[in-house]
Amino acid sequence: MIRAVAFALLALFLAPAWAAQPAAQQPQPIPAAEAERRVAETRDALSDLLWMGTEPYWHTGEWEECVRLCRQVVELDEHFVEAGTSLAWLLWSHDRDAEAVKAYEQCVVANPKSWKARHEFGMYYLSRRKHDQAVEQLRHAVALGAPTPHAHMLPVALERAGRKQEALEEWRGILKRFPDDAVAKRHAERLEKELREAAKEKT
Repeated sequence: MIRAVAFALLALFLAPAWAAQPAAQQPQPIPAAEAERRVAETRDALSDLLWMGTEPYWHTGEWEECVRLCRQVVELDEHFVEAGTSLAWLLWSHDRDAEAVKAYEQCVVANPKSWKARHEFGMYYLSRRKHDQAVEQLRHAVALGAPTPHAHMLPVALERAGRKQEALEEWRGILKRFPDDAVAKRHAERLEKELREAAKEKT
């Protein structure tokens, strides 16, 4: 089905070039760069069409149809991060964790510069209380430029993993970059107090 629609869309993009040729004249080959551009446009149009098709299924709770369409979008365009992470979310939300992890891994590999792919993978592990794995993914997300509210999740994961000193250092790092971050300030002060009290109890 995907290939049939793709060929139909490709024909629409190429039709103007064919129509411009006299009937008796053989059509001229399209330069490779132009052919690649048209194929990319066709792929993007088809993936957008399939992605929009998930919305009515989402609103009616037809999750398997959403999964099916998300898989098709990712198959067509592996760089469509939102489709990849949505596919994974749909899977783990229905306790299909092995499939979800595979979908996240494929999304991360296909989009190595995407903070969002890493962040969503980390949030999955956080929801499953696999805190060290969450830390690994969220640290990658921060390194790739995750916005501040998302960067907050790294110290949260560190604290849940029992790594309070590391969490404190992360909050301090955020405060160094963003001195007016009230969330970071509150958590840093709280952890400083908890660690001081814990140190006193040991002495």
